[in-house]
Formats: sequence, C-alpha cells, structure tokens
Amino acid sequence: MPDHDEYKKMLTDLIQKQMVVLGPNIALDKARRTAGLKVADDGTVLDIGGDPQITLKAVVNEYMALSGQIAQMTLNTVLEKYPSVKGL
Repeated sequence: MPDHDEYKKMLTDLIQKQMVVLGPNIALDKARRTAGLKVADDGTVLDIGGDPQITLKAVVNEYMALSGQIAQMTLNTVLEKYPSVKGL
C-alpha cells in the first residue's frame, strides 16, 4: 500500500505534467479546487488533508472534466511510475 509521501509525489508529478499541457494557471486552479490539497506555485503538493486516494481521484476528475483524453493519457503515464498506487 502506498504511503502518504508516495501520493504526494504522484500528485506533484500529475499536476506538473498538467501545467505543461494546460498551462500553469488552469492546472493549479483545478488542483487547488480539491478540498484539503495544498499546492505550491510550481505544482509541488505540500499537503494532502484527508484520504489521499480520494484526493487523487478528485484531482483526476477535475482534469478529466476539462481535457478528457489528454488527462487520461497523462494519468496513465504517471500511474506506470507508481505501481503501488491503485488504478483509478
């Protein structure tokens, strides 16, 4: 089972990739809409309040609603790097 730090790394990776695709303002705005998630201006996740699996799903849903297939491809790339995190 992945630990809290692994979720932080994965979310950071996902947010930073979305910053490249969507632009930093949109990517950060979407991530920061997730309750309990604190994100630095460079996309680094500083804190996850609550269940990290639920937080991850919420962030993914924000990106999926915005850019669908592009977000899914980015997520698949990130998930490959974190095999201990359950798929979404």
